Amino acid sequence: MSSLLSRIRVSHGFLAAAAAAWIVCVSLGVSAGAQVKNPEAAKIKNPVKATPESIAAGKTAYGKYCKFCHNEDATGNGPLAPKDTHPPNLVDATWDHGSTDGEIFTSIKEGIGPKFDMKPMKTKMMDTDIWNVVNYLHSIAKK
Repeated sequence: MSSLLSRIRVSHGFLAAAAAAWIVCVSLGVSAGAQVKNPEAAKIKNPVKATPESIAAGKTAYGKYCKFCHNEDATGNGPLAPKDTHPPNLVDATWDHGSTDGEIFTSIKEGIGPKFDMKPMKTKMMDTDIWNVVNYLHSIAKK
């Protein structure tokens, strides 16, 4: 019986250590800037070619709907961003919610939860307008 109890104690100890190790790994991944991706959205292809007209239309739509939170130059923290939020820089290499055209489109259209500080734009912008914004953001991104 004591052999069985010692095996149970070892099993519980091992499980606790494994769980702790997993938590540490996940925490390090999150704090190191691991990107959250949307595999379904990543499959969506941009139907709007990045023409000068699309980019100009995207700049106009960005100025109307996005600059107040993401700043005029898309570097984040615009003057009307909700208190204690930190809208991301949209021209650097970091895309926390996915960098494909489909992921960017989906983030704009559906908003970004869980608190939805980034409100869904699906009732304010037509899909073509959102795709134009995606093209505009690519055009001003730092290479």
